[in-house]
Amino acid sequence: MKKTVKAEMWDRMQFLFRSYYDRMVHLKLYYDGLIDIEILKSAVVYMVEQAPVLHSSFNTTVLEPYWKEEKYKAEDIVSLHRVDDIDGASDEFLSQIIPYDGNVQIKIAVFENDGRSVLAMLVNHMCMDGGDFKYFIATLCANYNALKRKDYASLSMKSGSRSFEQVYSKFDGSDLKKAKNLYKNVSKNKNKVAFPWSEASPDDVNRIVRRRVDSQTFARLKEVAKALGITVNDAVMTVVCRTLYEMCGLDDGDALTVSCAIDLRRHIAEGGAKGGLTNHTAWLACKMSCKGEMVRDTAVNVLKSMRAHKRDKFMGLYSLPLLKLAYTIFPQDVAEFAIKRGYDNPLLAVSNIGVLGDDKLVFDGTALTDGFISGATKYKPYFLMSVTTLYGEMSFSTSMRGNERDVATVERYFDTVMKNLEEFNAINV
Repeated sequence: MKKTVKAEMWDRMQFLFRSYYDRMVHLKLYYDGLIDIEILKSAVVYMVEQAPVLHSSFNTTVLEPYWKEEKYKAEDIVSLHRVDDIDGASDEFLSQIIPYDGNVQIKIAVFENDGRSVLAMLVNHMCMDGGDFKYFIATLCANYNALKRKDYASLSMKSGSRSFEQVYSKFDGSDLKKAKNLYKNVSKNKNKVAFPWSEASPDDVNRIVRRRVDSQTFARLKEVAKALGITVNDAVMTVVCRTLYEMCGLDDGDALTVSCAIDLRRHIAEGGAKGGLTNHTAWLACKMSCKGEMVRDTAVNVLKSMRAHKRDKFMGLYSLPLLKLAYTIFPQDVAEFAIKRGYDNPLLAVSNIGVLGDDKLVFDGTALTDGFISGATKYKPYFLMSVTTLYGEMSFSTSMRGNERDVATVERYFDTVMKNLEEFNAINV
């Protein structure tokens, strides 16, 4: 008899989000050298066996959905392709969607050409977020290297609870009681500014658009941010907000709201290292009352908004009890209806996934040259920009469903981001 796995609250929320995006998280890594596909398969199977949700189908029922473990082969997850255009082929691979009711929830493809490799990976966002995605690929590399040197004792893969309630593990006493009673709905947003996509059309397809920020430019951004007393994420939000004012046709005195992802592992004992693969991400609203004449003014406005969140010991935990209540007292269909009635998906959002850790992403016998993670493919009118850092370079990317006009719009957006980044870096500190 097949085993079942409980569908946790964030699994169900990500399933609900299918109305807004494709539920996929995307990874692309470039290597000089070739990856041993058989060793890679062995490493993947070892890890997937420790995380049953990755070889399960998601089953919806009238009352409560669940995961059901399925039979699978290594080839259902890992594939090798020798192609002329490794970039184009890997991009096409990353445009697909893993069915939630399939037998596996992760796909990895290696594309080879002339001694170079691209590893492309897709995972169902219902199973994990960007934080655990980074953990998974780093652990995959470590396990691959251990298998290659026949060091089986060094194989590792975390497992354990996938419950969202881990976010309360650092609280006790009155703080714990208060954290579990934060019923306020923080998703509501009266500001309906949206990205200037074209109308949805049959020509729309999934694609990823990326822009790289060289190490010298990124180093200067960090230098200016430090001198201004703000974080790198605040600096990125400054540049993004200033860009969206221009892209969305707003006047300088108009209001703008841009949501910013927050990793809730800050509230979990040992940063979630003892739990299983799951989602621990929430959203904070960066609310701008005006653009600000100069980029320094925009930075001040961003800081005012973000500082209020940062001073709150319960940052990111609001609404979680409300979601738990809905999924506890209502059957699945009614819960989804009730949550949709009260939930506003962010129209404009930024997810800073952070440093990928170049020293942890190397397969023995290869040299890592480039790479990035990009979040879920948003459907119009929603927009998400993902940010990752590797080898001191920053990558901006957006996974979108659109047409060539939308690609041109995103390229213009990134051009404007780079212009505003240059203006930020020119601040005299």
